[in-house]
Amino acid sequence: MKSGVLILDKPKGMTSFKVVECVKRRLRIKKAGHTGTLDPMATGLVVVCIGSATKIARFLTDADKVYQGRITFGVETDTFDMDGQVISQKDVPAGLTREDIQRVADSFKGEILQVPPAYSAAKHKGVPLYKLARRGVKVKKEPKSVFIYDFTITDFTSPHFDFMVHCSKGTYVRTLAHEMGRALGCGATLSGLRRLRSGLLSVDEAISVEYVMEEEPGEIKERIMPVELVLSHIPAVFVSARDALFIQQGRGMDIPKVLEYMQDQVEDLTKIHSEYLRVMVREGSDRSRLVCIARWPDFTNDKKGLEILRVWNPN
Repeated sequence: MKSGVLILDKPKGMTSFKVVECVKRRLRIKKAGHTGTLDPMATGLVVVCIGSATKIARFLTDADKVYQGRITFGVETDTFDMDGQVISQKDVPAGLTREDIQRVADSFKGEILQVPPAYSAAKHKGVPLYKLARRGVKVKKEPKSVFIYDFTITDFTSPHFDFMVHCSKGTYVRTLAHEMGRALGCGATLSGLRRLRSGLLSVDEAISVEYVMEEEPGEIKERIMPVELVLSHIPAVFVSARDALFIQQGRGMDIPKVLEYMQDQVEDLTKIHSEYLRVMVREGSDRSRLVCIARWPDFTNDKKGLEILRVWNPN
């Protein structure tokens, strides 16, 4: 079994864990995992790492996301979505327009603080919040910083409005729905959600869970994408075979050497804002191989080389 990534289109009602179990059972493999939970009520893109690719899952999790969905005004639930228990109902303000809703949506753009909802996979002392919530245990979580790049209202027919949101990792769209309702004074809950994109991976390229369950394993294996492709949202620097070998032997690479390579490969170094870097080596005219994922060092200390986070060995 080759290592790599499968991108799937999750149906409504299925957990992300169940999607991974379907892949493992069908391909008869033990090592697989997803790169980010999608709630059972949501549909869309789930990224499943297979084999050694599980070691780079966290770098895929860091990618920004795009969702489309529906929010319903006038109702609040304990989970902030329609799978929860209704805890409040109010009338939708008369005369509310799409422009009014867009103005509120615009107020959430940029960096904001979010508190994870009580029913979420976020953990408190190693225990998922949803398990504590089911036991009646209330936990006060500290707000976390997330970034909303775009939040567009695409349609409004009271009491529902449809939207598209482009956000950073860790954003809870359910919480956005809840806060939209609070801002307008009538309450709101998430009534539909579909993940369209994670980084450069699109649901348009995904296969269905039904495909996984019905097709022959050999056909499914042909859809496994190499890590070199799925990590393309991280800036890359190409090094010589000699320096690639040094890295794989644990010798690392100093910053002046990295910058020397990048100076020849990147027109404007100031446009690179990622904390991570893919170190690649060319193998022939049309093929390249991942050497490692690295991070720029903390220049306030004496470290002078790249911080090597994961040396890639697909076997």
